[in-house]
Amino acid sequence: MLSGSPVDGLPRCCDGSVRTALRQSTLVDGPLPLVLLVASLLFAAVVLVYVVLDRTPDWGLLGFAAVVEALTLVLLVVAAVQVGGVDLSGGRLVTLFGYLVAGLVLLPLGFVWSLAERSRGATAVLMVAGLAQAFVVVRVMQVWPS
Repeated sequence: MLSGSPVDGLPRCCDGSVRTALRQSTLVDGPLPLVLLVASLLFAAVVLVYVVLDRTPDWGLLGFAAVVEALTLVLLVVAAVQVGGVDLSGGRLVTLFGYLVAGLVLLPLGFVWSLAERSRGATAVLMVAGLAQAFVVVRVMQVWPS
């Protein structure tokens, strides 16, 4: 019979190694932050092309930013679900979620700025927001215990 264990919610049929592997498996340590990091850097590179060509942000760039935002939101939800299974002592828990929430705010603020001013410099601000997004992902990967 597969009834849940009162300690960790895993089926009683699982031996110790399977239980340990299930507790240690994490998407925050896996490919998700790497995909988000690459997407953020690629976004910044595309915005750099816009700056060089003296173009203002358009719907395509907004869609790309939406994909990066969606990935950041997924990472935030995954981290919130998996945070109980890791040791985030001290201020690391607040730091982790502070970075994740900041990551959700960076690109929208950059877009508001770049759409309000409509200049090459304002578009460059959006590039800086993309680079800052990549930095936030790197910091999340450093704060999350491996």
